Amino acid sequence: MARPLRMFSVCLVVAAYGACAGGQELSRAASGRVHPRSLLQTAAAPASGASATIDVALLSATDAIALLCSRNITSVAYVQALFAHYDSGGFACLNSFITLNRPQVLADAAAVDAKAAAGQSITPLCGLPLAVKDSIDVQGYPTTGATPALAGHIPPYSAPLIDMYKQANGIILGKMNLAELSTSIGSINPNIPGNNITTPLNPYNQTKIPGGSSGGSAASVAARIAPWALCEDTGGSCRSPAIANGIFGLRPTLGCYNYSDGLLPATFTRDTVGAMGRTMTDLITLDSILRSSNMTSTAVGSIPDPVACNAFIDPNITLNGLRLGLPSNFGWVNPGLSSQITSSSRHDVYTPTKSEGQRMANLTNAALAKLVAAGVVLVPFDSSNLDQAIAVSWAGATESIGYELPDALSRYLFRHNYTDLNVLDIFNAINKPTIKTGYEPYINYREFQRVGSDTDWVEYLSTGRPSVAKAWRDTFAAHDVQAFLYPGSAVTVQALDAFEPAVQFDNGTVVSANTSFFQIDSISTATALAFPIGMDNTGTPAGMQISAPPGNDGLMLSLGLAMERMFGPMPAPPTTAACSGCTANVTYVPANYNATLDGPIPNATETWTSYTLTFNGQCASNYLTSYGKSGPIGRGVSLLDTTGIRSNYVNATMLVPAANISTAG
Repeated sequence: MARPLRMFSVCLVVAAYGACAGGQELSRAASGRVHPRSLLQTAAAPASGASATIDVALLSATDAIALLCSRNITSVAYVQALFAHYDSGGFACLNSFITLNRPQVLADAAAVDAKAAAGQSITPLCGLPLAVKDSIDVQGYPTTGATPALAGHIPPYSAPLIDMYKQANGIILGKMNLAELSTSIGSINPNIPGNNITTPLNPYNQTKIPGGSSGGSAASVAARIAPWALCEDTGGSCRSPAIANGIFGLRPTLGCYNYSDGLLPATFTRDTVGAMGRTMTDLITLDSILRSSNMTSTAVGSIPDPVACNAFIDPNITLNGLRLGLPSNFGWVNPGLSSQITSSSRHDVYTPTKSEGQRMANLTNAALAKLVAAGVVLVPFDSSNLDQAIAVSWAGATESIGYELPDALSRYLFRHNYTDLNVLDIFNAINKPTIKTGYEPYINYREFQRVGSDTDWVEYLSTGRPSVAKAWRDTFAAHDVQAFLYPGSAVTVQALDAFEPAVQFDNGTVVSANTSFFQIDSISTATALAFPIGMDNTGTPAGMQISAPPGNDGLMLSLGLAMERMFGPMPAPPTTAACSGCTANVTYVPANYNATLDGPIPNATETWTSYTLTFNGQCASNYLTSYGKSGPIGRGVSLLDTTGIRSNYVNATMLVPAANISTAG
């Protein structure tokens, strides 16, 4: 039976020390392996009265809260343990932080400790830090969006949910790195001379992307640099990095997390702040702090009836008999569906021909087989109507971004009293060439007008976008499923220097070969959860997603608990970063496009965009210098390594016209 969220979360926190679970001892195994260095803190477990030596930096957020609230460790000591783990492991080379103000974090922790010493309540968070994506405003910290023009600009106020977190006696750990202006699911920010902008790296394999656009947030949680984090999701930016880093990531129903005027925007009809955690218990606890449970969501132009933002959790939800819809022909986003698992006839399924795609297919098939064995009923469905709906919507979505982006950015600058900046200033200083190219159609240089008229935008808002949401809901209802299930990507996590070849078209749009179901969930206002399913043979995490109609956040979180019981949380990455002692340099380079090898692409120029990755310094691990089929890091991975993926992508039957592709992440 479902029970109120906050009661469930509190019980789970206390259960670590036996108040709800009969005196069981704190388990280290669930939080990650013991750190080999002298970072260990000694804490007494209240249930037994005995002393247990644990590495508090590796604890789950839930277990850390239990220690903090029992005062077996102070907030200052916990923060110091996180810093020690960060320093001794050489994790600075991951580039997870944009702003880390250690004196401020320690001062905030000391303030919570002083409050406790004075006999005041410090529950429910008791001084636990939160990592915040650097597109979300925190008073006293710059919000840069990883773009040069906003560097050093400090907002005059925090997003409301940041205030809610602080009112719950939490503190801010820092502002986390991201894809510039939240525009990529790879988080690749090439190093341009004069711009102090870096690419966040994956803690499991520093040659792989961390997902995006909230790459730094996810990497910090996975690396045990932060206990949990805030992300932001326009078209997959919470879910993609969660999958790449082996953690859990929630896109809540639009309107249920209150960030009003405290978020650097892309589009107000799709943007939402989300949450990340290493365990589902952590994610549920963080959600209970951030969620405005007394609100209803009427996300503009897409949700026909208000939905409640309350999230009720069923901790005992069972997978047996659960019906999950599995899109059987959504092109390249479904590499893992097989007739052996679904006991159905042949499906038209895209399977990449190269190793990344095959690994993803193998992992997905293994996960689906495990779900079927647990009693899950997989319901393959013809998703061609969704294909068509999203293809039609892309044109409107582009108009929506073209209309909303200048307006939303202008409002943001005005509300923050940034009188030294306008939207053109931000655009002209963009660091990443493909972003500038992608945004160019949205801004008219001569008259600085919107792309599309007011009538176009109103038509999209009142007709186009609701039609996608209706197609999504109708498909959901027609197959009598509780949720949709699908892979996060057609391939496993890719190398930084193989992730973007992206095709740059004559009309200025940029298309990535790494597209997925992320966008249709966002456009249809679904709530969605990414969760890990295992690791590939390179030791990099892989994951899947579930989604449901708006207002079903509690179901997503409940199913997340069931998925975690089946697949488990991922093991911690190495406690010393392989890039320790190095600095990563990601360089933007042109690469030749070969139509014979890569397949014909209508209206394409003869140029692919690509990146090389080099590490400067003496890295702690030699795998970085031996990675890549075409030689050591620094030469880059051969573009031929991804030609199979590209050919299948560009020849997919439902390929969306280039002019209709949006670059927003």
